Amino acid sequence: MSTNIGEIDICLRGGLALGALHEIAATDFRAIPSAWGFLLALMARVERKNAVVWPLVSSEPFGMPYACGLKSFGLNPGDFLMVRCRCEHDAAWAMEEALRVGARAVIGARTRDMDLTASRRLQLAAQRSGTPIFLLRTHDDCRPSAAVSRWRVAVLPAARDRFGLFSNPRWHIALEYARGGRCGEWVVEWNHETLCLRLPSILADRAERQAA
Repeated sequence: MSTNIGEIDICLRGGLALGALHEIAATDFRAIPSAWGFLLALMARVERKNAVVWPLVSSEPFGMPYACGLKSFGLNPGDFLMVRCRCEHDAAWAMEEALRVGARAVIGARTRDMDLTASRRLQLAAQRSGTPIFLLRTHDDCRPSAAVSRWRVAVLPAARDRFGLFSNPRWHIALEYARGGRCGEWVVEWNHETLCLRLPSILADRAERQAA
């Protein structure tokens, strides 16, 4: 699945794997909303190719996305089954059941109780179903994982329009691990008009000049 940014797709050897487990973490607790935003931006890429019902599985400390916020990413809140889980075991069961019944994408939270064995189980389930799982991870969680990609997201000031008002959100993202690929760091923004990720125009122009 293409991220819509060529530089990132190259590091991922063609794009984000669909039947795989992907983990996203914030740089600190203040960047958790930014991590959610980047995760939903990736989800929006899946939806345009597979517009089906998705379960949304989450637990503390991340909470649940706001319905109006989902709409800003071109996502229909009615397409999400939101499940509040009490413990890691319940969350893992809900995610595996979602894959079994044909969901096209799953969101979860990697709790402190989720070990390497549990993440391997989710990776295998995603691989069998051809469905991506996106797990949010706490910023201080350094435990090993079976995820095929691991990302870290930092807060950046949003872009401003010609009137000086905030418009497109921007994030600094770091691809810390990519199975079979390579790591990298980028400043990206979410375009509300085209509903896709892109490099900010100044950075994109600079990249084109360097390539020339």
